[in-house]
Amino acid sequence: MKRLVLIPTVLAVMALGVFPVAFASHSTPFNGSSSGSFTLTSQTTATITGTGHLEHLGKTSFAATSTVTGSASCHNGLTATEQDTFTAANGDKLFASADEVLCPTSADTFALSGPLTITGGTGRFEHASGTGSVQISGVMTSMTSGTFSATTTGTITY
Repeated sequence: MKRLVLIPTVLAVMALGVFPVAFASHSTPFNGSSSGSFTLTSQTTATITGTGHLEHLGKTSFAATSTVTGSASCHNGLTATEQDTFTAANGDKLFASADEVLCPTSADTFALSGPLTITGGTGRFEHASGTGSVQISGVMTSMTSGTFSATTTGTITY
């Protein structure tokens, strides 16, 4: 009789030892490159769309809204906040925000950089968090729109 009680107890203890590992969060690199376009929707806002490849998300599309928040220390520069939604190949979404500094590099080109904070998502990224940075080179192709290429580095935990 003791043996019949002991076996389920041992199995339960073994299962509890493995169970937390199955649901533990883990950190992984959030690195990659992307490109896309932007449209100035007012003097202080822009909509941004693009595609790229981000480590762990795979082929990724994204959409963002950027809002000018002030002037930067560089000549004619601006600061902005950005709200990003990255959509992974399987449809899971990752949400992030960024505080960026935009500095003109010529009459129609600019460099933009800043920290990125991962704030959550859907699917496997529902409770995601993380930090990183973004480096962007942009070109104004008209008075209200342009193109860009970006490099993202960081870490995501989910």
